[in-house]
Amino acid sequence: MVHYDCRGDEQPLSSGHFAAPEVITIDAADDEQARQMQDVLSGTALTDPDVMAQFVADCRQRWSTKDDRVAGTLWWYSASSVVLTALLTRLAEIDLAADPALERLRVHVDADGRIVNAYPGGLLPEVAELPGALRAALSPVLATLSEVSGVRLPPLWAITTDAVANTLLRAWRELGTPAKGVEQASWLVAGMGSPLPAARFVELEGKVLVRRVSCCLIDHAGFAACASCPHQEPETRNLRMTAAAQAL
Repeated sequence: MVHYDCRGDEQPLSSGHFAAPEVITIDAADDEQARQMQDVLSGTALTDPDVMAQFVADCRQRWSTKDDRVAGTLWWYSASSVVLTALLTRLAEIDLAADPALERLRVHVDADGRIVNAYPGGLLPEVAELPGALRAALSPVLATLSEVSGVRLPPLWAITTDAVANTLLRAWRELGTPAKGVEQASWLVAGMGSPLPAARFVELEGKVLVRRVSCCLIDHAGFAACASCPHQEPETRNLRMTAAAQAL
């Protein structure tokens, strides 16, 4: 059985390159054991301040940081990738929209506090309903995270923009039409409205990449910044993203 370690579509390496999510192949017995070690929560648990405080505390320990703002940002960077991959992949593959309503969503939480998978409970009647439904589902989650960690809401919504962009670009790239990923992500983010910044993309070396509008603060936890981190000098960012495009 194959599992994806979805910590983000394009993970920063020390060289500045991007790496795809790690694919881990395990046998059925190991898979069952892994599942038994996971907690399954309703999506509504993500709006519980006590549950969210534990997520942030686990993330502090995992990243060896004492800063709740850094831990909260890194938690959403990881969790948004996992949840949005589960919610949006069908949109690219079969033009259907999963219902993101929290009461219908189930999230799998690993023993170390990471959200490792998510399962929507059904489909929306129309794809056109997705922007509003997704914003309505994520708003209370981000409000709770902001309250618990001290992270302001605009940076969290910016991470959401990048997670949408990465998820749909990755899905359409695998289908051979990355331009459709750009189109679909831009439509979805625009439909979700302010304060989400517009999704941004750039073509380098013939490859389309997400030009991030958010910072995950990984450099505040002692690691190299993402190749597309917006807090770099423009020339440095372009050089690192070009190297990343060459590696794809």
